[in-house]
Amino acid sequence: MTPRSMLRIPTACALAATLFLAACGGDSNAAPTKLRMSGIPDSKGTDMQALATAVEDYLGKELGIEVEYINATSYDAAVTSIAANTIDLGWFGGVTGVDAVDKCDGKARMIATREKDLAFKTYFIANKAAVDAGKIQVVDSLEAMKPMLADLTFTFGDLRSTSGHIMPRHFMVKAGIDPETDVKGGAKTQPSGGHGATLNAVVTGTVDVGAINYTNYEKASDAEKAAAIKIYETPPYVDYCMVARTDLGDEMISKIQTAFTKLDPANPDHKKVLDAFSADKFVAADSSKWQGIRDVVEDLKKKGMLK
Repeated sequence: MTPRSMLRIPTACALAATLFLAACGGDSNAAPTKLRMSGIPDSKGTDMQALATAVEDYLGKELGIEVEYINATSYDAAVTSIAANTIDLGWFGGVTGVDAVDKCDGKARMIATREKDLAFKTYFIANKAAVDAGKIQVVDSLEAMKPMLADLTFTFGDLRSTSGHIMPRHFMVKAGIDPETDVKGGAKTQPSGGHGATLNAVVTGTVDVGAINYTNYEKASDAEKAAAIKIYETPPYVDYCMVARTDLGDEMISKIQTAFTKLDPANPDHKKVLDAFSADKFVAADSSKWQGIRDVVEDLKKKGMLK
């Protein structure tokens, strides 16, 4: 069991800390000749590669400059990159998005989000064998799930994942569930592999119950859904967002924002980009909507669950 006092959001390594101290500034008058983009590695490699290709091709044509998608090795690495000015644009989850803005000390801002991210959600899924054995069932509240979890193993996704860890933990705590003491053996965390790792752990029965990004579950195969049954859906919250460094300049940021918000699923070329982001539509981001994510993280810290 992982003691609550030991559970923490991983910090960047010493080198990353040094990079954070570098100024987030730049020559705001210089027109960029290349756009560097990255994002959190929350999906399997093939999906991330499809996203990288779609971004490079589409944005390159829209902006008239070279676009390079740089794969991040971890959630923290993605945040470190934009704060250290090694990328200009980042696709982040809610938690890493506010981190990116905050760590760049006013030199980065949210510019776009998928429409679905304004009302995102997490699914709790259970292994079919556990459901068939009557150990757990579909519930309409986490309070109803609490007594079942005492005899079941449970996993979150990455510690920095908004939909795979922070928000489901928040809702569990709100329902009176301590993931470290009210779950058999204490809640586990998938160290890598994104939401696919959580799905696979439940499908194979490595764990009985898991929390997963709802879009990843809905993209799963029929066989996977049959083996990992959806038992609960959280209330909505805001999640993913596009963050741009302000030293790109207002004109370039406006072009990038327009490039995403004008994407039309009726256009085959646009649909490739939308599909890569699992999006139906992008809209301009109002950063004030993400304050709730900051509040949730701060609350969990106060409860000793995050450091």
